[in-house]
Amino acid sequence: MTIAVHHIRVHATATAPLQLHVHTGAALRGAFFTALWERFCTNHAAKTCVECPLLQACPVSSLMAPHRDDSPRGNDVPRPFAIRPPIHHVGSFQPHEQFSWGLTLIGQSTNLFPYVAMAFHMMGHNGVGKRVAENDWERGRFVVEHVDAVQLLHDHIQPIQTAGSQRIHVPNLPMTWADAEHIAQSLPNDRLTLHFMTPLRIIEQKILLKVPQLRPIIQRLTERHDGLAREYGGEPFAYEQRLAFLNAAATIKLVQNDTHWVDLDSYSSRQRRKTPIGGLVGTAHYAGDLGQLLPLLVWGSVIQVGKDTTKGNGVYRIS
Repeated sequence: MTIAVHHIRVHATATAPLQLHVHTGAALRGAFFTALWERFCTNHAAKTCVECPLLQACPVSSLMAPHRDDSPRGNDVPRPFAIRPPIHHVGSFQPHEQFSWGLTLIGQSTNLFPYVAMAFHMMGHNGVGKRVAENDWERGRFVVEHVDAVQLLHDHIQPIQTAGSQRIHVPNLPMTWADAEHIAQSLPNDRLTLHFMTPLRIIEQKILLKVPQLRPIIQRLTERHDGLAREYGGEPFAYEQRLAFLNAAATIKLVQNDTHWVDLDSYSSRQRRKTPIGGLVGTAHYAGDLGQLLPLLVWGSVIQVGKDTTKGNGVYRIS
C-alpha cells in the first residue's frame, strides 16, 4: 500500500501588525504547537508528551511528538506533517494584508485534520511572529479567511472551509507515488533544475552539505519516504530499489550551482535555547541519466527533504 499525502493551504488576513523572519516556517510551527497544546492537551501537568500517560491517545502528541514503543526509531519517529511557509514575502504584514501558507499531512495523520483545522484559527487568535512595539509588544494576529486542500502535483483545489462558515470538510485530494510517476513522465530524462525555495539542511557524514550534490539528496529522500511509510500506513522501498536510486544518483553531474547558504536559528521557549536550522537556498542544475530518479524527486517536492521540514525547510520545485 502506498502512503497518501494531503496538503492544506490556509488563506489568512492580518488583523494586527505581524512581523516574521523572511523564512517563517519556524514561527508557524511554534504557533501551531502552542495552539494544539492549549486547545487539546488535557494533561498540562506532564512536562513532555513522552511522560504523559495519554501519549498514545492524544492528538497533540500524535502530531508533534509521536512515539512508538515498538519502533526502531523510538523517540525519533518522524512527525506526520510538514510546513510550507509563505514564499517571496518581505517578512511583515500590516492589518488587512493577506497571506497564505501550507501544511502537509502524511498518511493516517489526515484523520486528525479536524484538530488541525481548529488549531489554525487558534493560531490567529494567539498571534505569531515577533512581539513588536506597534502592537503593544504582542505577536501579530490574523483571521483565517478560507482553507483549501491542494493537489500540489496536478494543481487541483478543494475548498475545505469557506469564509464565514464553521463547517469543515475532510480533505479529499490525496497525492501518492502513482501521481509522482505520472508527473515524472513529462520531465526530460537528461537534465533537471531544482529550486530550493526554503533552506535545504542535510548532514552528510557528520558534515553540513554546502554543495547540493544529488546523491545525498536522494539518500535523504529515500530515508524520509521509508520513515514516513513505516509509521503512517505505507510501504518502504525495497533494499534493491534504494540501492538502485543511490547508484543512479552517484552518476549525476552538478553542472551549475547557484545556491547559497543562509544561517537561521529556531528558538524554543520551552527548552530556552536556539537551534540552527539554516541551509541551502537557490537553484542547482543537474545533467545525466535521471530517468530512474525522477519519480522520487517529484515525490520529494511533495513531502520535502532534509532536516526541519516541520519548520518549513526542504521545500523545492522542479523545472
